[in-house]
Amino acid sequence: MSSSESKPGAPLIPTNAEEQRIYAQLLRQEAQAKLAAIVESSDDAIVSKTLDGIVNTWNTGAQRIFGFTADEMIGQPILKIIPPNRVQEEYDILARLRRGERVDHFETIRRRKEGALIDVSVTISPIRDSTGRIVGASKIARDVTAQKQIQRELAAAKAAAEAANIAKDRFLSALSHELRTPLTPALATLSFLEHAGGLSPELLEDIRVIRRNVETEARLVDDLLDLTRITRGKMALHFEVVDLHSIARNALAMFQTDIDQKGIEVSIALRARDSHVWADPGRLQQVLANLISNAVKFTPAEGAIFVRSENNDEQRIRVEVRDTGVGIDDSMLQRLFNPFEQGDHRSIRAGGLGLGLSISRSLMEMHHGTISAASPGPGKGATFVVELGTVSAAQANSAASADDAAADRMGLRVLLVEDHDDTRQIMTRLLDKFGCKVKTASSVAEAVALADREPFDLLVSDLGLPDGSGMEVMRHVRSRGQTIPGVALSGYGQPEDIRRSEEAGFATHLTKPINLHKLREVLQRVTR
Repeated sequence: MSSSESKPGAPLIPTNAEEQRIYAQLLRQEAQAKLAAIVESSDDAIVSKTLDGIVNTWNTGAQRIFGFTADEMIGQPILKIIPPNRVQEEYDILARLRRGERVDHFETIRRRKEGALIDVSVTISPIRDSTGRIVGASKIARDVTAQKQIQRELAAAKAAAEAANIAKDRFLSALSHELRTPLTPALATLSFLEHAGGLSPELLEDIRVIRRNVETEARLVDDLLDLTRITRGKMALHFEVVDLHSIARNALAMFQTDIDQKGIEVSIALRARDSHVWADPGRLQQVLANLISNAVKFTPAEGAIFVRSENNDEQRIRVEVRDTGVGIDDSMLQRLFNPFEQGDHRSIRAGGLGLGLSISRSLMEMHHGTISAASPGPGKGATFVVELGTVSAAQANSAASADDAAADRMGLRVLLVEDHDDTRQIMTRLLDKFGCKVKTASSVAEAVALADREPFDLLVSDLGLPDGSGMEVMRHVRSRGQTIPGVALSGYGQPEDIRRSEEAGFATHLTKPINLHKLREVLQRVTR
């Protein structure tokens, strides 16, 4: 077979120069036809124009997007689809094209034939002739109105959600303040009476019942606020070296009356040699109190609770709270630490909001510790375990010395600023009980006048005062060169509230309500 012959069905290959020229021309025409077909069938607007902005070509996609036919646009200025307030964009684009620049994915607004405005994304490139001279421009425009509308709706939804979060935080802060303020004098008075002595056993028991219920109401408020802080990453912890054994004993003491009433036997074996940890004492006590509260609640009368500790080989302490109560089934164990989850205990009404264990797990994670639960099954009791890393003996001894020194410094000259009469009176009595010498004020003006007349060792001030804020009192004291510590009292306990009080110079922010034990702990800490 000669070179000029070909197999049946194969394309004919030209053999001379003229045939090759014609063949190449036919290929170009075919490619141009295919390209034209692609351009014409595209959903995007594909348009060419001169450097003066006059339309040369206009495909079906352009007609679909802008509403103008090719006959209506070819030979006309592209300004027909540009809103008057965006004409300058076209002049800027043409200037860039003359410099040989390309415009990629430029998002703007264009106008349809009937006047409706649409969002488009355009890419514009310079067109060159055979000599390389720029003679025009090609533009691809895509209608992105639907995408933009979705983006606007998402942005609006995000803004609405953020506004709702802000409104929710303000509501929770206001609710917290309004609930805490009347609880403060009630709880403080009950704490004072409970430890005053000389009361009949019946009256003392009545006082304890009232105190426990007031504390329960306060804990419900705390749980709601704590959950909000944790989910938003705004939970603030104040770390120091603390004795976990002491924390455990304090937590047990909180429920001693309930334990005695139910006749529950408590076995304590705190045998860990190294019991000091780096932790927020209030939050750590909250964790153990949650576990002991659950053990007391779900253990029937004449049952037993075991609280034990031990060290392992990794410089960690393990505290176990075990009870002989109603137990937990396997399916519930998987969800026990989720918010708002409560066991389906038929024999005992759980009560509460189902937040305690969820908050406890989050707090342990923030302490780089763990919390876990186990149970052989319903009716066979439950065991909860917390684990934390311990600190060195030197750190523990230093902390103990600081505690002893703080305990010897309770004879303080205290300026108490509180506009709520009942709270001011009972706070004065509590501070007197600690051996403090107390002067009181009910406004910023009174407090500033007292601070100018005599020196004080400690400022305890409510933040919301009738003529300003306790922050103004602290700033005034500091401006006079006094560096006394301060305790801020407030019904508001959101992270932003705490941050502002610390910036004003307060050593700590004490959220109402408060009792005798909490006040004593705070005084020891801030006067250290």
